[in-house]
Amino acid sequence: MPSGRSAALVIHGDGDVLDLLTRTFEAAGFEVATAVSAFRAQTYLESGRRVDVVVAPWDAARTVGGELYRWGLGHRPDLRNRFVFLSDEVPPGFDALVGGRCLAVPATGLDELVRVANAVVRRVRTPPRGVPVVIDRPALLVADDDPAVLAAIGEVLTGAGYAVFEVDGGRAATRALAGRDFDAIVADWQMHDGGGAELYRWIEEHKPALAARVVFLSESDDDDPSLVAPGRPMFRKGQDSRALIDMLRDIVQQARS
Repeated sequence: MPSGRSAALVIHGDGDVLDLLTRTFEAAGFEVATAVSAFRAQTYLESGRRVDVVVAPWDAARTVGGELYRWGLGHRPDLRNRFVFLSDEVPPGFDALVGGRCLAVPATGLDELVRVANAVVRRVRTPPRGVPVVIDRPALLVADDDPAVLAAIGEVLTGAGYAVFEVDGGRAATRALAGRDFDAIVADWQMHDGGGAELYRWIEEHKPALAARVVFLSESDDDDPSLVAPGRPMFRKGQDSRALIDMLRDIVQQARS
């Protein structure tokens, strides 16, 4: 792990609570930066300073955590799995937005809060060890930069019997493919760091045998892969998952025959 203390950004509009949280994290060995509003937190995050974990309230009374998380998806996507939210009850829309990447902890559970924050830091700072090989189930790579969509697709395809490996962008997909082959590849056509077209071109250049295993997803009926990837299917997100599963079954059968 990198040297130096773990860096936490702690946000809360109540000065007394903010002071308590600051002292708690400093006592646990964190280097703490604070903000009293989403705006001030955004200003801090825009500076590009290292942040290992973000702690913010998100409930019916204080929505700053949700506001900041939505902002981060567009401006600091690297932080999407580094939030810990203070909430006595899971707020509406929480699961759909964070897609299983973050946890909500009761504001009164300071020990649990620090434990979860430390777990986030370990995950962030632990170098990837590559993609494990699963023999008994077909290996499926899913690439999408929307956490909620990625989690939903992963759940559906895991339930369909696949060993699903989720990545949150085009660059992460190419890194995974550079390390191993997959029985099938599902890629969002539009991603912030290179979409389906760019990924398909990379596959054609570096692993052309996998080109016939690619399936695209799109949010728009106007997207057309035919010029870049003629013959490769595209499915509308959220529609007809059975047709997608059937297509993947055929691709896997061909890949393993």
